[in-house]
Amino acid sequence: MTQQPAPPPDRGALRAAIEGLLRTCVDLERQADGAATDARKRVRRIAETVAAVRLPRHVLDVPALAQQVDGLGRHLDADLRGRLASARQPYVTEIHALLALLAPWHGLAALPPLGPAAPGAALTDHFPTGFAQDYVIDLLGSVDASVALTPQAADQVPVAREDASDAVPILVGDQLHEDHRQMGVDMLQDGASHAVQRHGPHIAPETQLARLLWLKDPSGDEPWRLLPNGGVESNHWCGPIAGGFTSAEAMAKPIDALLRWARVHAGGLNGLLTNNTKSKTKRISIYVSAESAGLVPGDANGYRGTATSSRAMTDDWLDAREHAMAHGAPPIYAVPYDPIAEGKEPGAFFQFKRVGASSWSLVTCFPVGERNLNCKRMEDLT
Repeated sequence: MTQQPAPPPDRGALRAAIEGLLRTCVDLERQADGAATDARKRVRRIAETVAAVRLPRHVLDVPALAQQVDGLGRHLDADLRGRLASARQPYVTEIHALLALLAPWHGLAALPPLGPAAPGAALTDHFPTGFAQDYVIDLLGSVDASVALTPQAADQVPVAREDASDAVPILVGDQLHEDHRQMGVDMLQDGASHAVQRHGPHIAPETQLARLLWLKDPSGDEPWRLLPNGGVESNHWCGPIAGGFTSAEAMAKPIDALLRWARVHAGGLNGLLTNNTKSKTKRISIYVSAESAGLVPGDANGYRGTATSSRAMTDDWLDAREHAMAHGAPPIYAVPYDPIAEGKEPGAFFQFKRVGASSWSLVTCFPVGERNLNCKRMEDLT
């Protein structure tokens, strides 16, 4: 009988395993650091106690004994470091093997082998330079700030209240220029728009986290349920970032900037969008920079997936989320994210859809850290 080839590894499972093993290594290192610190403190106290003893040198050479005690502390520290290196080596070997399986999704055929690391070397130095080491550095850089949520905890996260959602357009409208205030309110109240329902200031951070990690719709409109195996079933979708505006004032800033620009340059929003699209164009996306909108750090918040600094790494994280949703484990992680403070090109994203020959409806509006290359800059529209 011909042996069937082994099935290809699951990308999401690989990513989740790599992150889990790295976190185990970090835990081992912190335990060793804690033990070493405690040992040094105890030895120091003993050495200080010995040094305070007053005896003739012919009875007891106190200074020499104090030095021996201090030397014992250094030996204990070195021994703990050596034990740490031995304990984490199997994890390093396994992580390297998993990275080698993940490498083809990043356009790489093979990884350099593991080489010997210097005594006391940092965890990252155990991996060959290039893809493996960069990947490990990226993952480790998010460990301290990262958060997770079990599907059972996500199930208990409340969705946004409907009355709170209904109040947002009016509160945002209060911050808009009177010449286009009603237009702004109408945009947000349009049934085609989910800007408020997904990115409004009334949505709690934990609700955004549940959306990012387990695809739980903040509005509760789209079905979401726990499965008997601990996994999750959802009709909702979210990319590697979830978040929104922190106040009605913040949400109003880009809307006011866009409506003002449209009124000055095209007599209104419908004219601006129609002037800058072909007759068969169904949707248009617009980027308003933070500078043009007056957005500042603190006007936006949310979460992003850990180690998502490249397109391929983002796909790894998305696949890990898909794997977790199917099985309920292992956990996936996110870090708090303010796109206005941390983004390379912060601003706001708008999308409109055509509903008539020269009429449009808002689909969404949310803060971003980078401009989507498919977006038109507001300043380029006339």
